[in-house]
Amino acid sequence: MPIESSHHLPAWDLLASQPVSASPTKTEARDRIVISAQIDDAGCEHVLSRYGDAVWDLRPFIEQPGIAENSKFIRWPADCESDMVADCKAVLYTWTRRGRPGVNPPHWITVKGVAVASCLPLMRWLQCLGVTRFNQINPLHISNYRHHCQHDRRLSPWGVFSRLHFLDLLWAFKAEAAFGLTINPWGASTLMAVCGITGNESGANYSMGGTSKTPLIPADIQTVIFRHCEAVMAQAPALLDARDRGDMRPTASPLLVVRNAALYLISITTGMRNDEALGLEHGAWRSEVLGCITYHWVRSIEHKTKKGAVEYLCPPLTHRVLATLQRFAEPLQRQLAAEIESLQDDAPTSEVLARLAQARADRNRLFLGVSQRNHNRIRVLTSAACGDAMADLAKAAGTDWKLTPHQTRRTYARLFVESRMGRSSLIFLKEQFKHSSLSMTQLYASNPRQDRALFDEILSEIVVYKGELLGNWTSSVPLSGGAGHKIVALRATPHPSRQSLLNNAAEQIHIRATGHGWCLAQDEGCGGAGLYEATRCVDCKNAVIDNSFADTWLGIHEQQSELLALDDVGAAVRQRAHRDVARSASVLADLGIEIPKAKP
Repeated sequence: MPIESSHHLPAWDLLASQPVSASPTKTEARDRIVISAQIDDAGCEHVLSRYGDAVWDLRPFIEQPGIAENSKFIRWPADCESDMVADCKAVLYTWTRRGRPGVNPPHWITVKGVAVASCLPLMRWLQCLGVTRFNQINPLHISNYRHHCQHDRRLSPWGVFSRLHFLDLLWAFKAEAAFGLTINPWGASTLMAVCGITGNESGANYSMGGTSKTPLIPADIQTVIFRHCEAVMAQAPALLDARDRGDMRPTASPLLVVRNAALYLISITTGMRNDEALGLEHGAWRSEVLGCITYHWVRSIEHKTKKGAVEYLCPPLTHRVLATLQRFAEPLQRQLAAEIESLQDDAPTSEVLARLAQARADRNRLFLGVSQRNHNRIRVLTSAACGDAMADLAKAAGTDWKLTPHQTRRTYARLFVESRMGRSSLIFLKEQFKHSSLSMTQLYASNPRQDRALFDEILSEIVVYKGELLGNWTSSVPLSGGAGHKIVALRATPHPSRQSLLNNAAEQIHIRATGHGWCLAQDEGCGGAGLYEATRCVDCKNAVIDNSFADTWLGIHEQQSELLALDDVGAAVRQRAHRDVARSASVLADLGIEIPKAKP
């Protein structure tokens, strides 16, 4: 009886029996080392690639959805010096088997990235200089290559790191290479330091020491794309009905637009990465009531930190989108099931096993399409296809924003921060976070299977957001409020490192919006009275009022002026209106805004 599994597994027993190092092995025996192998339904082992092959097949190890099939191979170049290729193989193989001291071995997808982004460019650059072995590299070569990456190629610090990474591995595993480095490539420094990467740049987002690599989707662009996607989803039932009647193919363009709109809506309302969105499967969502609050969850697999099954909080809208997407995917899932049945009757060649594994992995997934590059087979979307889908979506919505999948996670984190700090955010976030008393701690504790990394990114985004505010306040923009006046006065005081000052302040200062200004009160303050009586904040030592609240103060001034024009109010009301007109006028003056003349 066939083994019941979602896809074929690597032949772990065979792989575990392979040596942890290739260096002491004779060439003939070394070339027979198994790099990848699978077991079929009968439990038989099938070798897919060996050490001596020109192509290493990594398909059994790379399960993340969204990675194209042709990206799951390491193709060793025939046009590079054989001694350098052999040492690249030896170092990378040992790295995957042993890892660095005290560090777990890397995932094969990381190794593949190093082979493509670091090994191949380095070998070709060295060949142009007449260098045929790595032991011929001298300090001048390393210095010139780093300069080439930083200045000629104009790579970012992390781009330089990617190019130089193999040199670091070559030194760390020098005993594995037949012609390894004879000098430490970084001297007394480190790879991170020579690339210009500081400690606070090690995360997905640069912290206050730099600018985040991932741009935020502007609020006005968000609104346009979100509404466009809602309109698309509103038309989806009629399109799906037409498909079910046979009037439309399952992958007709209008239906693909529905799928792509669902990708954006699910990503922006959950904060999940693109890999997790592509891993969504049939029926992977639920709702529950905890403490009179209804929580809505969607489940996927988290690959980046290898946590496995995780759940994301989402609004009811997301469940409706998922139901529509599930209906879209059903005929494609049926075709996949039929293909699986056919493949199970074929001879278990390496290609049949690989396709069978992919089909089984995708058979319950929702973001399906037809791969024209791969014999028109049905499979989950690739990351590249998602990028194209997002770009087309933004264009169809009438914007010129270069929308990409990875922007949605950081934008979600920023929207979360703005919502928790009292600033405006999209309606779905207000619905999703239920009410103002639901704190991040309560949300985090509500489900232990949530993606912890998302909360880390939210906390990082809080520091970034507050740092942007502080950076704006300490520049030349006009400010009002008691604390605002103090900040203006402090601008004249020189600081050895303005950025260091902002970093430290952003981590320690509490900043929250009141709707008409920013409150910096740490412990004691007005007790919230300023929330209801805006003009109390004008002279408050904890208040900062910047130009983002200019329209609010114009409105306050106009309202109080209209109140003064009435002749049927008492003396107490008139006295308070006089006071508030004067206070709002002082704020507008501080902000450099001309007060409109009273209407006749």
